[in-house]
Amino acid sequence: MARLSESVSAESLLARTVRGIRGADAKALEAARARQQVLTKPEGSLGLLEDLSIRLAGMYGQVPVPVPSHPVVGLFAGDHGVWAQGVSPDPQEITTQQMVNMAAGGAAISVLSRQMGAQLWITDVGALHEVDAPIRQRCVRRGTDDISQGPAMSTDEAVQALEVGIETGLEAVEGGADILVTGEMGIANTTPASALISVFTGCSPAEVTGKGAGSDDRRHQHKIGVVSRALQVNQPDADHPVEALAKVGGFEHAAMAGYILAAASRRVPVLIDGVIACSAALTATAICPEVRDFIITSHAGAEPGITASTSALGLPALLDLGMRLGEGSGAILTLPIVQASAHILNEMATFEDADVTDIKVTGETDLPDALDTSAPPCRVLVLGGARSGKSTFAESRLPHGSRVTYVATSERNPDDAEWEERIRLHRTRRPATWQTVETKDIASVLLADDDSPVLVDCLGVWITRILDEVGAWTADPGDGTWQKSLRSRVDELTDAIRRTRRDVILVSNEVGMGVVPDTPAGRLFRDELGRLNAAVGQVCDEVWMCVAGVPKRWA
Repeated sequence: MARLSESVSAESLLARTVRGIRGADAKALEAARARQQVLTKPEGSLGLLEDLSIRLAGMYGQVPVPVPSHPVVGLFAGDHGVWAQGVSPDPQEITTQQMVNMAAGGAAISVLSRQMGAQLWITDVGALHEVDAPIRQRCVRRGTDDISQGPAMSTDEAVQALEVGIETGLEAVEGGADILVTGEMGIANTTPASALISVFTGCSPAEVTGKGAGSDDRRHQHKIGVVSRALQVNQPDADHPVEALAKVGGFEHAAMAGYILAAASRRVPVLIDGVIACSAALTATAICPEVRDFIITSHAGAEPGITASTSALGLPALLDLGMRLGEGSGAILTLPIVQASAHILNEMATFEDADVTDIKVTGETDLPDALDTSAPPCRVLVLGGARSGKSTFAESRLPHGSRVTYVATSERNPDDAEWEERIRLHRTRRPATWQTVETKDIASVLLADDDSPVLVDCLGVWITRILDEVGAWTADPGDGTWQKSLRSRVDELTDAIRRTRRDVILVSNEVGMGVVPDTPAGRLFRDELGRLNAAVGQVCDEVWMCVAGVPKRWA
């Protein structure tokens, strides 16, 4: 619903233009969405290009969509009374100097317009001085008043400037333009732009006021204060957009808003540029919300007001090149992207045309059986002689702040004070988060349904207990029964080490580095522990040796 005050004549060009604006064509939007879903690509894989092509269909009202190839850059120039407040480091005469430069083809927008095959229409809508150059002379007044002291212009002047933009846009479309591009020139025009953006987004001046084309930090803070003062003095109301424009806007801002309204009324897209164009777009959509359906936001830019505006409009910027020049430079650069989106919608083959499988029809391929993607367990054997630091090194490999299962293979013996003291010292240095399990059934611990790492200390004690269990110490010479039982227990252990899903570190004595009594029992222990270490080493990922407290990896 349009928001025009009673002071705007119902027969004015502004009112008639606004009455003629309708939103995006719903049938064309639906047709474009449906076509995007059957093009030979994953749905959504072209990102904003897909969304843009659908929006183009809604603007033009048809599928296939016209590829916009006849752009007209409507560039409007004006000066500002607020310049006197020192909001810009540039002298005001640069406005007219740049107008001449643009007309002569030397400005950035002139170069880019030529490159893109666009006509550049420069209109003087409110410059301080008249220029002798081939530009369109439609000056409403020679510069606005200072918005920090009062209104920039009268409401009638605001309407007049809006209608300059409307007339320009209508003339461009009647002359064959199928896409309009906004541009501007005006020293200090980012100050009224910031004021308008603050009005229509509800953001504070500090949130939307940037440095403009070249201000330093000190001038930037001053500029924020000037914008705040302008809003306080004039009290613009977003519900009365034309009056708000008159209070804190500029003539080029008004003309660009009219240019945008003209595009919407003739159902052609309009590319908006930076912070000045964003303020104009917010003004136009405040006057007529349906205008939003025809706006394409070109670039994010360096000005915070652009981000606030695109967010309020709900329209993503297509480029972000860090630009802050204005003139329409960012908008015209976006033209090839707009054209590409139209080509994609029109020319890409459908799944049926190209005989390509469409998984939306056939369904997705089946997932394979679930794979175990967890990291494989790490199995480590740490060897060393007596007092070699093997246990200390093994403990250092495990986390001290989380749960660890500590398997103590020794058997308590209250009658052996020295052995009990060793056990006590070992227990004392273990973290509180570690759980101690006293058992010789190591295999059951390794295969338990638990994911905490395991430390086994030590295999030398374990083999001693197993030899005792199978009766090796007292067996008659030539009796091999105990050896079969022992091999079974060792195989059970090595199989569990191989199958476990838990990280495990096993500590054992290296018998070649210690003193073993030259007795039958001593030789039996030495031989069987050596065989055990070799078997365990075969199924471990790492084998370490500790000598004099220094660990070295051997495998």
